[in-house]
Amino acid sequence: STNGRIWKLELTDPGDPTQATLSLLVEGDDSPLAATDAAASFAEIHQPDNLETTPNGSLLVTEDPSSGNTYALPAGENKTEARIWLVDLDAADPDAARTTVAKVDQSADESPTDLDAAAAAKLGVWESTGIVDASSVFGAGAFLVTIQAHSLWLEKQIVSPEDDPGPLKRGFTRKREGGQLVLLRIPGA
Repeated sequence: STNGRIWKLELTDPGDPTQATLSLLVEGDDSPLAATDAAASFAEIHQPDNLETTPNGSLLVTEDPSSGNTYALPAGENKTEARIWLVDLDAADPDAARTTVAKVDQSADESPTDLDAAAAAKLGVWESTGIVDASSVFGAGAFLVTIQAHSLWLEKQIVSPEDDPGPLKRGFTRKREGGQLVLLRIPGA
């Protein structure tokens, strides 16, 4: 699988867990990686990562675009950051019944808090991950999501070869990257 897929497992006999069907729920592989034509990659799911169901019968999906689905700056038509998708599980065609409900904002990359020497990362290097229903605490439609800001270095330490605790004594760079825990509200979810 290149862009990723979401499979659906249905137990057909509640008394026998070996009786089940497996089908494709969301197809992400009908376009090549990092395609930028409107009919392809922009509308394609990119490496579905974590899933959460909602009380109204929807599925929330976080994207981890991976190195294969990153886009040169600037953002714009047919180029996208990591996203959170809502898939309507009651739709006749869930692959067509999906919408983007949030996008990861990478604008802090290269801000004054960013300590790496590299240029701004491509769109999609940051990922949305770990979505959890938080409605019991924050009300209907509330979810907690983490954002992993892989190119936002908040702390950097270079360990010299002589201080490397490993047997090869190569040295390494230790980093602490940025990220957030986000409260996301999705009305009707």
